[in-house]
Formats: sequence, C-alpha cells, structure tokens
Amino acid sequence: MGRIGIWLVGARGSVATTAVIGAAALRSGLTAPAGCVTELPDFPGGGLPGVGDLVFGGHDTPDTPLPKRAERLARSGVVPDRLPQLVHEDLIAADAEIRPGIGEQDSRPQAETVAAVAADIAAFRVRRALDRVIVI
Repeated sequence: MGRIGIWLVGARGSVATTAVIGAAALRSGLTAPAGCVTELPDFPGGGLPGVGDLVFGGHDTPDTPLPKRAERLARSGVVPDRLPQLVHEDLIAADAEIRPGIGEQDSRPQAETVAAVAADIAAFRVRRALDRVIVI
C-alpha cells in the first residue's frame, strides 16, 4: 500500500496527539498492539497500511508543540508517564508537519482558504513522498 499520510485537523489536540504517541509506540515496539484490530492474524494481506507506513501532519490553530502537549497528557494520566520522552523524535517529526489552522480571523475568500489548505496537504504528500494522504 505504500507510505500513507495522516493529515489531522486539530493536530495538536488530545486525540490527535494520543494517536501520534500510540503509533510511535507501536512502531518502536514500546507497546503491544493490544486493541488494534488491524494487527490481528486475520488482517495481514488485507491491503491495510502498517503502522510503520504512517506519517503524521495536519492543521491546528494552537501553537503548543506536540511534545509539550504530550507531556501534559502524561501528567494527566492519559498516556504512560515516560512515553512522551520515549517517542520524542516522532513527536518532533509530526509537529514539523503541522501548519497553521484556519480560524475566524482568516479574512480570505473561502475559495482561497480552501486552495491554501489543499496546497498544504499536497505539499505534505510531495515532501514526505507519500502514496496517499487521508484527512481526519
């Protein structure tokens, strides 16, 4: 299936940050794929990408870096305490692919705004040599 980009709208939110942490932990063998249906024996060869083939990026309006957001999630008990440190490089890589989100302060015409968003996603695909990008 090749390398797949996961473009997260709200990329610095709790759910997106947890997804990046989880994928990084799985990829590096820091956690078992418990609860990951696609990792069950019936799924290999089903045409789904492996977690190692996923590359994260996205849009968001807050500018808190993913590593900081991950630390907050660890302090709150959402993710294991040391996990953000162990996947720090993955968080940095994903954070480098997050672009400023579109907010109410954006005064551009809608067509121009949509074109800018599409250009960000297309550039991500080219920059990271992705076969496709899924927007979530």
